[in-house]
Amino acid sequence: MAEKKLYDNLFKVVKGNSGSLSENDGVFTEIFDLQIPRGYAARIRKIIWEPQILSEQSDQVYFRLIGACVLDPDDETSVAIPTFTVDHDVCADYSFEMVRYDEDTTPNGISVAISRRETIDFDEGLDVVTVRNIRVNTMITGSAAGGSAQVQLRASVYFTYEKVSADLYSKLLGIS
Repeated sequence: MAEKKLYDNLFKVVKGNSGSLSENDGVFTEIFDLQIPRGYAARIRKIIWEPQILSEQSDQVYFRLIGACVLDPDDETSVAIPTFTVDHDVCADYSFEMVRYDEDTTPNGISVAISRRETIDFDEGLDVVTVRNIRVNTMITGSAAGGSAQVQLRASVYFTYEKVSADLYSKLLGIS
């Protein structure tokens, strides 16, 4: 039987949100403090994305919400996995769009806005690990802004701690 260590099989969850997305085309960012002990890495197991869309958005013709979970807490701009790029720190992204198709049936905008909850499960064999805090970046375009109309993007990150060697720890920190 494997020797038990502190933090073995400890499953943690951190929840946060983007805050009110009060303007279009600006990146809103939130750091998630994973409270990683020294000598350990956080292995991301699952991310759940869930937008909070208020009824005022139903008057819009179109809006799009995008967000990304970034393994680099200093990256305040990435909102999606980059195209044709291999070396990046985005481990997951999310996109949600609403469009009004027929003006005659819904003259005031989108007739219904149903929030789409998306769950991303990372396979046990994937090395989605970090020794630093993560960041969730969010951007919206085409939304009703101001007052009580602001959309928010909620994220729940499920992770475990894993002991790592000093060599791997320094590589993950980028100091080797």
